[in-house]
Amino acid sequence: MTKSLTLKDRLLSIPIGKIVGATTAHGAPSNLSTKIDRVNWLVEQIDNGKLTFDQVQNATPVVNAPLTIDTARVDALEAVANRAHGYALQGLDATRAVESAVTLMVQKLAASEVAIDQIAKAQAASMVDDSKVAADVASAIAKAFAPFKQSVIDAGAQGAIANATVATVIDRKTVLDVFGVDVLDTSGKQVYVDIWNSPDAPQIDPNFVWSEAILAYLLLAQDKGENLWFGGEKGTGKSETAKQFAANTGRSFTRINFHKYTTTEDYIGSVGLENGATVFKRGAFLTAFTSPSTVILLDEISNCDAGELAPLNGLLEVNSAVNIGGSPQRRAQGVLVFAADNTLTNGDSTGRYTGTRQMNSSLADRFSHVVQFEFLPRDQEVEAIVRHTACHPKLALHVVNAINAARAKVDTGDIIDAPSIRSALAFIRGLSVLSVDQAWHSAITARQPAESRAALDAIKAAYINKNDIATWL
Repeated sequence: MTKSLTLKDRLLSIPIGKIVGATTAHGAPSNLSTKIDRVNWLVEQIDNGKLTFDQVQNATPVVNAPLTIDTARVDALEAVANRAHGYALQGLDATRAVESAVTLMVQKLAASEVAIDQIAKAQAASMVDDSKVAADVASAIAKAFAPFKQSVIDAGAQGAIANATVATVIDRKTVLDVFGVDVLDTSGKQVYVDIWNSPDAPQIDPNFVWSEAILAYLLLAQDKGENLWFGGEKGTGKSETAKQFAANTGRSFTRINFHKYTTTEDYIGSVGLENGATVFKRGAFLTAFTSPSTVILLDEISNCDAGELAPLNGLLEVNSAVNIGGSPQRRAQGVLVFAADNTLTNGDSTGRYTGTRQMNSSLADRFSHVVQFEFLPRDQEVEAIVRHTACHPKLALHVVNAINAARAKVDTGDIIDAPSIRSALAFIRGLSVLSVDQAWHSAITARQPAESRAALDAIKAAYINKNDIATWL
């Protein structure tokens, strides 16, 4: 059986305007300054038979309520709570765990209201920075919902709740706090990054190595809403950078893989039948594009035909509103769009990336910055390998030196394709069960054309010392 809410809980769920209207109409004392004070007074009146719950519920709202709190934020908070409550009961089949959590959540809402009231007073008294106040309010709301969030996780209903809620910014932290890399603006001040509360943000990889240069572009995209093009060799971290930026900032992440047969309907959407009616169904891109906080990665986009990419031209403009499926489609708050490709928008001149094409200049122009990804510096690559494999640092350095020698041979034409950090990781992991020769062949040379294998085997002979490796395993 569902546990009944108390009279006080029911009153707390009524919008603030009606609460003020009811207390004003029935002669409440003038010193009631917060919603919780007014609710307590109404509980006493109802218990004494002086008015009824229905009278409060049907009271004429007082819009300009003489309260010191931000009533619009509180009403919005209550609306989200009521909607989350309904979806939670539906998604969890009215489990007792969620019922108790919802009750606790209502109580926490009252506490968060007091916190919001205090924040608003502090702002009026000391002219606090607006962005700091917004972050504090969001933090108070997040704390109120924490027990409810945990009960949803325990019941395995994140998917149901994700469909019922909208991600918001809940905090603002320094880049150093979030990524472990200190990024300063041109005036020498620390740069801040927005923290979101998307329930389906990807998992953080604590071993991912960040660079100040790449983070600077990502923060520019966050603050200015600009689209970025990531270009460079395979294995330089383009796709993982986008995913881990979403993970570390609590954002949703959508990756769309393009190929030569990709059509507009595949990623934008198409008209179809639903319950006998003709409706427009959004594709993966449009769904993500209209969902707050989402990081969208257009992966290997130059493999797709230019005509099929044409709808992106309008959507990727600043403040765009493109009519698709009978209604305007707009970029939601906090949505970031990145393209990741082995080219730099102007095609492949090396012949190594078959199927890629030169991008239509109109679409390429929608990406404000082309960010060229390169292999990590030697010390950072050694650090990344040690983090991911827990191997001896000397072994990581030994392998990186060999891999860098192979990459240098790409420039001279002796090797067709440069080994990536993924190849180095595979080689080291393979050493747990394979011989050095077996691990090198399967992780480094086997995927290469025949003309490259001789050069790679020569590098192995010159740089890979089996006896040294044996001492580091």
